[in-house]
Parts: sequence; structure tokens; C-alpha cells
Amino acid sequence: MKNLIKKITVLAIFSLVLITCSTENKRNASFLPPLSIPIATEISGDAELVEVIKSSEKAMNEFSDNIEQLVIEGKDVLSKKEEDQTLMDGLKSGKLMVQFISNSTQMATLIEEFDTYMNDRQEQGLINDTQLKALEQVGTTFNARLDQINEKYKNYLEK
Repeated sequence: MKNLIKKITVLAIFSLVLITCSTENKRNASFLPPLSIPIATEISGDAELVEVIKSSEKAMNEFSDNIEQLVIEGKDVLSKKEEDQTLMDGLKSGKLMVQFISNSTQMATLIEEFDTYMNDRQEQGLINDTQLKALEQVGTTFNARLDQINEKYKNYLEK
């Protein structure tokens, strides 16, 4: 039980870090709409599970917004040929790359923590089929968002 509380605390801290690291007022009308993971009535009484799902939902929305913002900020730099880039373009490219790696690393950490939480609950027999289905919905939703981002920006940097 101590381990479970530790993992939930880590997820909560990670979510707070994502929130505080993101810049204010960057959501714009061109971004994909925020995700919403439905909470089945069968699990609505499980406060711990609902919190894990809502924290994951919030982290996914932050990740999605950050990626979209990076694409928008980087279009002018990344669409230039290498020989046409100025020193400032190179610096901006470097900054964008660092931001992308940071966002990706944060999301990978969240996914790892989420998987660990789900697997530990399963191994300990603390999860039923309804709860497992709810947790799997988080992964399905995240994969769907990645597909949406890929589809939306597949031709974005083409000339």
C-alpha cells in the first residue's frame, strides 16, 4: 500500500510539474480540442482510480498543447534550408529541440509510472475488469491523440 501511495504521489507531482512548466495563455483556437476521458459510473466511487485517470487526462492535454505550440513556433525555422538559416535560426532550432525532448521525456515518465501503477494493481489483485478497462481507456485515448497530432501536422513542414 505504501508503494501505491508513493506512485500516486509521483503522478500528482509530475502533473504539477507539467502545469507549472507550461507557459500561460498558449492555447489557441487552432489546437486540437482538449481530451476528456469518460469515467464509467462503475468506477466513479474509486477516488484513487478517478484521480489517476484525471491526472493522466490533464497531462495528455498539456503534452498535446506543448507539441502543437512547438510545431507552430518551429515552422518558420524548420522549413528553411540549412544554408538559408541564420545563427538565430540555429539557436531557435536548438531551443525547440530541447523543449521537444523535455516534453517527450516528461510524457515517457508519465507513461512508465502509469504502466507501473496498472501492473502493480493487477499483480496484487487489487483491480477488477471494470477498473482495468477504465485504465486501458487512458492508453487508448493517448494513442488516439498522437494519431490526431500526426495527421494534423503530417504536411505542416513540407514546402
